[in-house]
Amino acid sequence: MGLSNLLPMVESVVSAEGYSYVWAVVITGLAVVFASLVILIAFVWLMGKFFSMGNNKKKISAEPVTATKPVTQVPVRTVNANTATADDDEIIAVISAAVAAMGQAEGKTYRVKSVRAVNNRASRSAWAMAGLQQNTAPF
Repeated sequence: MGLSNLLPMVESVVSAEGYSYVWAVVITGLAVVFASLVILIAFVWLMGKFFSMGNNKKKISAEPVTATKPVTQVPVRTVNANTATADDDEIIAVISAAVAAMGQAEGKTYRVKSVRAVNNRASRSAWAMAGLQQNTAPF
């Protein structure tokens, strides 16, 4: 059945029954498409609600953290900025301080075993990942 057979068939339907049959088919098709879209949107919304029910229990409360021990001052040493190991030591110190502060807020003690650089430059940038997370968040 080619296109040459299709045109006479359409002309016979239009001439025999008029345009009322054509409009009925068009309106029925549009109604089915939009009803399907509404059902699909409702299904996705319900799935989002269903899977986000478990996330409500894990919300962090904003309570002020009180210091249990006074922080002791560490003597500051001057380090040459051109030395790579000095920069690495400072980075490790900052990471260790952040981990210690997090542990103190939770009442636990954490220890940094190792620190190494991650070379993931082939993946998305931080801005691209933020946009991806924002645009794919559940409703």
